[in-house]
Formats: sequence, C-alpha cells, structure tokens
Amino acid sequence: MVAIILAAGCGKRLQINKPKGMLNIGCQPLIKYSIDSLESCGITKIIIVTGFAADSYERYLITINTKADIKLVHNESFNTSGSLYSLDLALSYIENQNLSDDLVIMDSDIIYNRDEFMDFIAKNNDRNAIMASNVIEGRYDACYLEIGTDDSLLKISKNVNYISKNEGFYWEHIGIVKSSEQSIKELITYSKKMFRSNNSLHHEYDYVFENLSRKYKIIKYPDYIWSEVDDNTQLHYLITNIYPKLNLPY
Repeated sequence: MVAIILAAGCGKRLQINKPKGMLNIGCQPLIKYSIDSLESCGITKIIIVTGFAADSYERYLITINTKADIKLVHNESFNTSGSLYSLDLALSYIENQNLSDDLVIMDSDIIYNRDEFMDFIAKNNDRNAIMASNVIEGRYDACYLEIGTDDSLLKISKNVNYISKNEGFYWEHIGIVKSSEQSIKELITYSKKMFRSNNSLHHEYDYVFENLSRKYKIIKYPDYIWSEVDDNTQLHYLITNIYPKLNLPY
C-alpha cells in the first residue's frame, strides 16, 4: 500500500508561517503522527504533496528516524489550486514511477487514535473505503456523508441540509480514504475532467469518490477520538479536549 498525505495548504485561518502539518502538538509535528501510524501498519511508501513553505518539510524529514521511504511532490500552484490537484500530482507521480498499489489518502492536518486507524487499514475486503465518525454536537465545517442502506457512499457535502441521518447520526469524512490500485486511472481521468470543466484547479478531493464507478464503503467509528486543525478554535479544541484522550504509543 502507498500513502498519499495532502500537505500543500497554507492554513490562512491559523495565521501561521508554516504548513498545518508542521504544527507542533505534544512532542512532534502533526504529520509525524501520521508517518508513525502508517509505519505501524507496515506502510513504508509515503508521498507527501507539499506547497506552502515546502522547505519546512524538507528540513524536518531529514532529522527524523524512520524506515519509511518518503517522497516529496511539490504543488507549485498551491495558492490557486485545491486538494484535488495535489492528489492528481501524487497519482501522476505514482504512475510515472510504476508504484501502483492500493492507496491510503490522508489530510496532513489531522490527529487521531491509532488503534481504529490500524483496524481501518487492516480491513482487506474493503479496498475502497472512507473512514467516518459521527458528527459531535457543536461541530462545524464537517464534510457530511450521505450513506446508503449497504453502507456505501452516496454523497459528500459541506451542507448538512443535503444529508440524511444514518442510525440516528450525521456522519463525517475525517480525511482518511482507502482507494484500490484499480481506481488510480479513474481518479486521474476524473481530476483532469474537473480541471477542464471550468478551467480551474480549485477543486477539493473529497467530492471525487461519489463520482467514481466503484462504490466506496463507509467504515464507521462512533465517537472516534480525532480532530482536524483548520483554525484557532479547532486548534484549542484539539489541545484541550482531544490530545489528552489519544491512545498514543509514547
């Protein structure tokens, strides 16, 4: 399996001079938690798509002790593109380097319990799957999931009014997706189609999965301990409410 970590964003709402993945949480940057979690699953091929302040990742990665083979792919258009373009760059790199394998696609600005992540990765029968948790009270900026009766993805939306509850809850995509090797060409084709549709690179990757021919299964982890960091409110919530609860191996 190959991991793609999307890390090109500049985190404008946080008003910081480094990428969100380089925010120090506890004893290390956010992105190191994902590198460690991937290694714990036996995933050692990691592609990080950089953009804003890419040199901060370059400087940091040469200092860490890891068995992972980490490659950096730079998104030079990070200021005028969305995460779908970063994903497209990583997929094109994989094709060009003949690295085709099943994928796990991840945001760089998330932190999460490792045990459930390892369980998600280990579900070999679900090669196309989205890791999800129920939306907690007071949560904003969620990426809501419309879920079919067979637990397949029907729709992704930032607008909860377009989404129905499932098992009494709203569920959200937390920024971790598995995608089979066979889906790579279709992902690239769909990305290029979107870029041509309005002559813009500004599209988010989250919405691609509902438009592919392969069904993506929603793997639910109720009350999952995780957080993203998009602004100072979320950063404070992560530090005060999430980090102390994480089941970390150190």
